[in-house]
Amino acid sequence: MPPVVRRLPAYEPPVGSALDSIPRPRPRPRSAWVAPPEVPPPSLDAARLIWVVLEVLDGRRPARVLREVAEPRLVARLGALVEVRTTRMVRAPRVCHPSRLAAEISVTLRRDRRALACAARAEHRNGRWWLTAFSVLE
Repeated sequence: MPPVVRRLPAYEPPVGSALDSIPRPRPRPRSAWVAPPEVPPPSLDAARLIWVVLEVLDGRRPARVLREVAEPRLVARLGALVEVRTTRMVRAPRVCHPSRLAAEISVTLRRDRRALACAARAEHRNGRWWLTAFSVLE
């Protein structure tokens, strides 16, 4: 025997009925999880740090000035590289912060008609930025 198909009664109440006036509960909006804002790194004047080192390397400033911006190990290494020449920055330094208290700096230089790259790393300690690595890539 074939199945019997019957029509179902309408389950929607007619418009304007008494059920329309009953307030229906609405789902409570869920607050989205928001990560706490990251504390910005302390301000860093990368151009000044790089410029001080370049002036010492070019012989325009005394090597003792490096003690104000670099670690002692780096001061000793850079102090031996002083040579009279002219270096200038072609572009403003680019700064990347791999962590809040560390910065990696790169800059394009011009020296004796040659374009060079300079890379440095600075770390924030005792309330100021210190260069921990510096290299001119020739």
